[in-house]
Amino acid sequence: MQRRVFLKSTVLAIGSFSVGKVAGQIASSNIHKGTSIVVLNPYKKVAWRTIQQHKAALHLHTLQSDGYHMPEEVILAYRKAGYTVLSITDHDWNEPNRRIVGNWGPLPIEKASPYPKAPKPDNYPANPTWPWTDYGTPAPDDLGMVGIQGSELTYKHHINSYYNNYGIWHGNPGDKIGRQAPYKITDSDGHEISEDDQLAAVKNKGGLAILNHPSISDKHSWWERKPLQWYIERYRNHSPRYLVGIEVTNGSAKYNEALWDQLLTRFMPARPIWGFGNDDMHSMKNIKQTCNVFLLSELTDSSVREAMEAGQFFMYVSTKMVNYMEDPLGLSTFPEIKEINVDEDSGTITIHATGYDQIKWISAPQSLEPVKDYKISESPWPLGQVVHVGKTLDIRSNPKLRNYVRAEIILKEGGHINRILTNPFGIIKNADIPSKDVK
Repeated sequence: MQRRVFLKSTVLAIGSFSVGKVAGQIASSNIHKGTSIVVLNPYKKVAWRTIQQHKAALHLHTLQSDGYHMPEEVILAYRKAGYTVLSITDHDWNEPNRRIVGNWGPLPIEKASPYPKAPKPDNYPANPTWPWTDYGTPAPDDLGMVGIQGSELTYKHHINSYYNNYGIWHGNPGDKIGRQAPYKITDSDGHEISEDDQLAAVKNKGGLAILNHPSISDKHSWWERKPLQWYIERYRNHSPRYLVGIEVTNGSAKYNEALWDQLLTRFMPARPIWGFGNDDMHSMKNIKQTCNVFLLSELTDSSVREAMEAGQFFMYVSTKMVNYMEDPLGLSTFPEIKEINVDEDSGTITIHATGYDQIKWISAPQSLEPVKDYKISESPWPLGQVVHVGKTLDIRSNPKLRNYVRAEIILKEGGHINRILTNPFGIIKNADIPSKDVK
């Protein structure tokens, strides 16, 4: 029974969500019955001998919303820690300086940000913290960095929005808005503004979006955990051309990673959902040690965007926290990926890396059914299966392999575990797909 459910899900994904790039790879491949092939490789265009690996933090908060630090403090601290790509994603729902005494505290008034100065941005106070130079910070180019315009859309499910200035404000500047964001807001016509409305607005402004931290606890008045079907509908209804992925390392690993596996099982290879590693920094004193590592031929805004769209990056995540205000920082050591090679002739994927203990390959979960209550459990869905351990995966002979595979490169460091999570490879097992779907 489970086998039939899986095959039906895979065929529906290919039939309904075909992406031109995937279709082209399928069409150009010499597929024989019973042969498994990689039809979606996020690292296909990487020239490994010359590629640059750039650390990226894409979910950061400052005093311009509910963070504890000035934008310049944050940017310079992350630059010192080796980051070359940053996005300040302050919330769209609140005005600057919510952490100053008189609002939420505990910061003294002399720590308050004077920004943005007059004239205020058009959509203030729902505006992004952009450009950096308007907030007392050097331009990204002057720091040898790429800065990405970004904000966190706050109403209902949080959404990180990039490359556009969209944001929602539910009152008038200066209104006393309280300590918590409202869960429900309406427009001037009384229409409740949904996540779909917000994603459509990001699309219309030419931006990109990801769904944030699914595993946040239901105890917050501004948040409700969503059922698996809700995520399925969002990725079904919104194109990967703008809804590019989901946060995987921000929150409970078992919850978020299992949700990602459940979605990949239903949508790959035709509709990719890239995994993003974000620390969601508010205070730099004790923060999750996780980030994205972009593989770029050059450090430019356009190359970063292309990498976000194509999945040309992987995630670092450690169980060790870090204080970005300390010197030295005490950053964890991560394995280093030298090359990922997909060999079509031999039907293998090989990861050449150094400084690791183990490489695991993960494919579809055994079950597509919830096993616990997603509202209260940190493990409501089955994780993907480990289908192989070792640097080379044979995709033709592995009986557990399904429509995608992702890799984890693991290093144990003291009492902590440091991992690299790759983005998924899309796979077609030709014997499982009706001939009308493979042209």
